[in-house]
Amino acid sequence: MEEPPPGGLLLEVTANGICGTDLHFVGMTPARPLVLGHEIVGRIAATSPYFCGHDAAGTGVGVGDTIALFPWVPCGRCWGCRRFGPGATTCSNAFVYGIPPEAIGAPPPQTGGTDGIQLTGGFGRHLVVREGTWFWRVPGDLPPAVASLLDPLAVAVRSVNVTRTPSGSWDEVLTPDSIAVVLGMGAVGLLTALVLRHCGVGTVVASGRRPRRLTAAARVGADEVLDTNRLDRDDRRRRIFDLTAGRGADLVIDATNTPSALAEAMNMVRRLGTVVEVGNVISDGTTIAVDPAHDVCQRNIRLLGVTFNPPRSYAEGIALLSDRTLPFEDLITDTYSVRDAGKAVSALSGDVVKLVLTGE
Repeated sequence: MEEPPPGGLLLEVTANGICGTDLHFVGMTPARPLVLGHEIVGRIAATSPYFCGHDAAGTGVGVGDTIALFPWVPCGRCWGCRRFGPGATTCSNAFVYGIPPEAIGAPPPQTGGTDGIQLTGGFGRHLVVREGTWFWRVPGDLPPAVASLLDPLAVAVRSVNVTRTPSGSWDEVLTPDSIAVVLGMGAVGLLTALVLRHCGVGTVVASGRRPRRLTAAARVGADEVLDTNRLDRDDRRRRIFDLTAGRGADLVIDATNTPSALAEAMNMVRRLGTVVEVGNVISDGTTIAVDPAHDVCQRNIRLLGVTFNPPRSYAEGIALLSDRTLPFEDLITDTYSVRDAGKAVSALSGDVVKLVLTGE
């Protein structure tokens, strides 16, 4: 078994959620072989002599404790790290667990030692945790499969947080009288609806097509669920404008994996409203037509992009996961042994909400 690197850990993987972006990576030919999986939860199997002994919140951890990882390890030396801080995920030399570096514009891993291809992702039984990795201790009563929601939950938290403005500002959209729409009911979309509801947004509308996900949308607090199998784009826009006396939604978050959904979001939002694009992280080469004057400037729309998330979003996420009154367990459709990873990835295209690999 591989030894932990200086200051690092050896992790026995107990759960790893399968992300929609993993479907893109499965079809890629990476520059170097690697183990996929970035929604990582595991039990500490061994520590190095120089391990700091605590998690990102300062809670003591050791062999036998379960932790959830922040998958980015920034270099701390590049311009992005120096200018914005290593927690801003703007690093141009970052290592990312379980993701082909070239897919996100990162440099290839160095050869040799723990920079090699071994134990780099959560689609396996063990993982080497590098020094400098942020992680959080998982509460003992939180099932590892639920804890693996931390990464997509952090995406949801960040997608909502970027819309915040000073209290009372004219473009504030997280208010008790606002109407927010989430397009796409995958894990990120459903968790975004949950976070919006938790933030006190007045009305949350969810839009999607898979039956289990539509049911889950109501479970996480969506006030209205639009079935895209029954309502075309014009019908959906008409419904939002009916709900808002013809103004349009205050906030629309696109969590689909469909570029055309961004155009739908921009046509659904009100003047002085906010649109967040988070679903189209990996490009498939598809483009959409945007009229900068009419679609953005004349309507004073805030258009915000989100890909990755700072550790702060994970800290907020672990606090939410610790609230056992929230229906996170309802989002886990099924778990698969890591031996059946291929079968689980294939099942992701069916009527499922969230699938998780376990180390068993």
